[in-house]
Amino acid sequence: MHALLVNPWVYDFKAFDFWNKPTGLLLVARILSKCGFKIDLIDCMDRLNPYYRTHTRTDKWGRGKYHHEVVKKPDVLKNVPRHYKRYGIPRDTFIDTVEHVKPPDMIFVTSGMTYWYPGVFEIIKILKKIFPRTKIILGGIYATLCEKHARVYSGADEVLTGAVEQKMMVFLRSLGLTGDIEIEPQDMLPDYSLYPELLYAVVLTSRGCPFDCTYCATNILCAQFQTIPNALVEHQLTVLSNRTNNIAFFDDALLYNKEFANLLEDIATNCYHPNLHASNGLHCRYITADIARLMYRANFKTMYLSLETINPAIQKKTGGKVNTKEFIQAVDILKTAGFTPDQIHAYILFGMPDQDPRDMIASIELCHRLKVHPHLCEFSPIPHTQEFLKTGFTEDTDPLYHNNLFYTWYYPEPKLELYKCVKKLLSRKI
Repeated sequence: MHALLVNPWVYDFKAFDFWNKPTGLLLVARILSKCGFKIDLIDCMDRLNPYYRTHTRTDKWGRGKYHHEVVKKPDVLKNVPRHYKRYGIPRDTFIDTVEHVKPPDMIFVTSGMTYWYPGVFEIIKILKKIFPRTKIILGGIYATLCEKHARVYSGADEVLTGAVEQKMMVFLRSLGLTGDIEIEPQDMLPDYSLYPELLYAVVLTSRGCPFDCTYCATNILCAQFQTIPNALVEHQLTVLSNRTNNIAFFDDALLYNKEFANLLEDIATNCYHPNLHASNGLHCRYITADIARLMYRANFKTMYLSLETINPAIQKKTGGKVNTKEFIQAVDILKTAGFTPDQIHAYILFGMPDQDPRDMIASIELCHRLKVHPHLCEFSPIPHTQEFLKTGFTEDTDPLYHNNLFYTWYYPEPKLELYKCVKKLLSRKI
């Protein structure tokens, strides 16, 4: 059996390769390989794609801008005064690549943000035209959070929702393709062998999150918090460090993993030392002096902290993930451990229903006083979350309305003066 796996384009006003790899799709690849499939991968967002033609500049940590082409804006977004773009490999390059792969028995397409579905739809349309009799299976974030929309409009033959390893095995068993094969812990590692080259890799030590923040969908995408054995993570780090100098941890709750300190000890004493990055928002209350020292010894280069807001009422109301004192203490601990202010970053949330812009501005100013880098996380209304319900949107609302730039700054009316003020604040040197 032969399978084609596709990571679609991103259609948006802005996109940046911030250590983005389709880990769910790479888990699908691992499972399919175990079931005896031969696999072709087309990652439209891989900046080292051999068919890319136009390569973009890469920073020292492996990140960079995507190639893009300006496309027509959907009517929903027509009043946003910015170019709408298709990010990733050129369209004709994708078609040419698909036409040269072996005709697959199955095609698996992943999906990212809910409002990126135009890229998913276009990919499926092209694949249907080239392989009209091949079944297309759609999974991923959009497919899970907007299942009804995906089933009605995507054109996929099957829509798989939720944790990939569970739904994939059920699906393959229904087709009689698994025999007595069972999923084991080592099958929960993304398969990077499908990439000829890597600028970076993404690693997980756990899945899910023990917290239940009102704006986050992690518990919908992965209902249980599960850790991956350290021995398997170490093995993957060893293999990947021979292929790239940059590895980003993408756990939703990296420091909550009770075995993470032991993993750091092993990494720090090993002979390989790739640049490590904590990119997905660290929980400040779990940053102790010991953890900070271990992360420094293990060669972490960038640390991204979840601040979200300094408003205590909103901190408590949205899930109690952090308070301002914990954030300040975490910054101090990291600096004491040896991290420079240039290595410490903070995520600040803005645009939630009823959120006061002054809270965001005060949060940015706190970061400036501490000399750490603030990064604005524009709110996206994520289906099935508590904050989504406050927007008045329903499952029948076009997911394009979830677009973070559109919702935060232009819906229901433009907030241009505030936008300029925030941009000026963020650009201030620390």
